[in-house]
Amino acid sequence: MIPASRNQIGLTEYEVRYCVQLWDILCGNQKRELVTAEASRHSSRTRLNETDGKVYLGADVKPGKGLEANARLSESACLAHELSHAERFEMGFERPLEFPNKLVDEAETSLHASFMAVLSWRDVEDLVEDAMDRLNQWLVETRERRRL
Repeated sequence: MIPASRNQIGLTEYEVRYCVQLWDILCGNQKRELVTAEASRHSSRTRLNETDGKVYLGADVKPGKGLEANARLSESACLAHELSHAERFEMGFERPLEFPNKLVDEAETSLHASFMAVLSWRDVEDLVEDAMDRLNQWLVETRERRRL
């Protein structure tokens, strides 16, 4: 799996408000709830919860250290990725949860997010590169498994 090198430090109230504003911009007229209850906790994760269909804001919404695209994703790009998960879930996509096929779903989600018109060119590039990284990792993993 792509190493988790995103931020782990809980968000401040200001950072949470900033992310809620970004979320509202990304959602446009299609308002969706962003659950912020866990955002101030260390190592909390930004994610779609398929049980309730809501996106949860976590500390890892912020970029971390590292050169890989996933570590660089801005708050806007990260939230766009999670919004894409929510949209794909509502369209009936059944996400593979097992490795390595989960990588393909994550790549498709990043590509889906890259088409959001409100994103900067840098965010689009990082999302596309994140998708490429995940697909390359999927190729490595599946080839390795076939050799075994």
